[in-house]
Amino acid sequence: MQKQRVNLNQQAIELIQQLSPEKLKVAIDYLMYLQDKEAWETTYELASNPEIAESLRRAETDVKTGRLKSWRDVRREV
Repeated sequence: MQKQRVNLNQQAIELIQQLSPEKLKVAIDYLMYLQDKEAWETTYELASNPEIAESLRRAETDVKTGRLKSWRDVRREV
């Protein structure tokens, strides 16, 4: 798996080096789109988990009602 990733990275670098500046901009835009899409898919997957969704709702309520701890206090507890 790691070897395949290295090969793909090398292939991508070689192709990128051959692109004109205009095409490179298009390639970067597309790569950013793919990265954002992957992040949103992960977010959606997490939000679809009922336990995580409930935990997020409780956290939002805690923030709205001021039930928060200082990071220093949390750090001392660890």
